Amino acid sequence: MDTARRVVLLEGTMGTLWIALGVVNVGLAGLRAAWWVAFAAAVATVAVAYTDEHDLFGWGDWRRYAAATVGVVAAAVAVGLVAVATDLVVLTVVSAGLAGMGAGLLCYRFVFGVVRPVPKSRLDAARERAV
Repeated sequence: MDTARRVVLLEGTMGTLWIALGVVNVGLAGLRAAWWVAFAAAVATVAVAYTDEHDLFGWGDWRRYAAATVGVVAAAVAVGLVAVATDLVVLTVVSAGLAGMGAGLLCYRFVFGVVRPVPKSRLDAARERAV
């Protein structure tokens, strides 16, 4: 199996499992109640994946790790703010965010994996970690 196919299968499976986990945790009704959280998570996932794989800022590894840390902290703060500002419980917010991330990853990998080729930087990263 070539590297591009392996990337598409791995991330497609990962996205599908994230969506399934979000649905299992709160059901479809819970996801409908927080559809906007899922949409925001999907858009953010696509933006982060595109920025990282196309190296828009030209950052080295340390800056990328710092940005990832800031992103995780910002996501945790956003979950808390949404739970406080709305009548949604934390589990619903997290599950909707997870399902949205899965949907965003599936859409991104469909465009850059099926419709268009997987970016070279992602293929190089997959080759470095190959067993």
